[in-house]
Amino acid sequence: MKHTTIALLALIITGAVVFAAGCISPVSETPEGNWVLIGSGSGTPATGIISLEITESNITGNSGVNNYFGSLITGSDGKLTISGLCSTKMAGPGNLMIQEQTYYNALKNVTGYKILEGDLVMTDQDGNTLLTFTAAESLPTGTWILDTNPAVTIDLLPDGTISGRAPVNSYFGNYTLSGSSGLVFSPIGSTLMAGDEQLMKEESAFFADLHNVSGYKIVNKTLFLSDKSGNTILTFNKTPAIIGKWLLASDKNVTLNFNAGGSCGGQAPVNIYGGSYTASGTTLSIGDDIISTMMAGTEEEMQAEFAFFNALKASAGYSVIDSNLVITDKDGKDILVLVPA
Repeated sequence: MKHTTIALLALIITGAVVFAAGCISPVSETPEGNWVLIGSGSGTPATGIISLEITESNITGNSGVNNYFGSLITGSDGKLTISGLCSTKMAGPGNLMIQEQTYYNALKNVTGYKILEGDLVMTDQDGNTLLTFTAAESLPTGTWILDTNPAVTIDLLPDGTISGRAPVNSYFGNYTLSGSSGLVFSPIGSTLMAGDEQLMKEESAFFADLHNVSGYKIVNKTLFLSDKSGNTILTFNKTPAIIGKWLLASDKNVTLNFNAGGSCGGQAPVNIYGGSYTASGTTLSIGDDIISTMMAGTEEEMQAEFAFFNALKASAGYSVIDSNLVITDKDGKDILVLVPA
């Protein structure tokens, strides 16, 4: 009887241990993916974009000035070790160099990780948060156009600077990211051109709204900037992929520049030209309002220019294939092929 009791007790204890072990949940999500730093253990937001790409056994990224890389080992129990950390040796502004070294030191002290509400949190051996990252696809970087006035733009660059076009003046400044959706702009500087009274009022209101921004969200390629109460104060749409300067594939002296504000222009085979366009999705329409200088060229050059202008006016769609811009007519026929400048 005594032996039976001991055996039964042993089975109960063994079962309890197995049950308890089964209740220890390993980290269910891996840290693999593309991330952007949004905070450190001190809570200080990053100036500019510090990126981190994690694969099964390696890390790479940009730390604000330099590119870096290293090796990592992860475990199902939330363990994570980074080793062999190296970087390029470019110099940059003092504040970014200090931030970069602080970031590298934190990476070297990482021993664990966890995924909290979609964010990657790296911790030290005592469980203290060292670095917090958010998914890179949620970043507001890029060029955006104001939904109520396509001529007004904002360009958020990975180095932490902003620039853009207000109703009258060009402007510039810096921004910082914090948390999973915090965004703050530094005081805005601008050129000092004067304009129509109504436009100047709109510009003052626009700058005031930028000053009050404290957060953002991106929904269906639309950027919503909000104040500290969460109210949307500015809405921007992602610029089409055609924005930028292109060279005609068959004659790289011929250029076509699409501006975010709806204007286009460049160098034709002989003359400088300009006009307007509209783009939505994969549709493209270049207006009949193309104007140009009136210089004369050889007969062959003038024929090429005439054909180029006719192709622009016949545009109805576009696609970007292997980084090349292909403009098509209403029947889907390729009429112009351009390469990035």
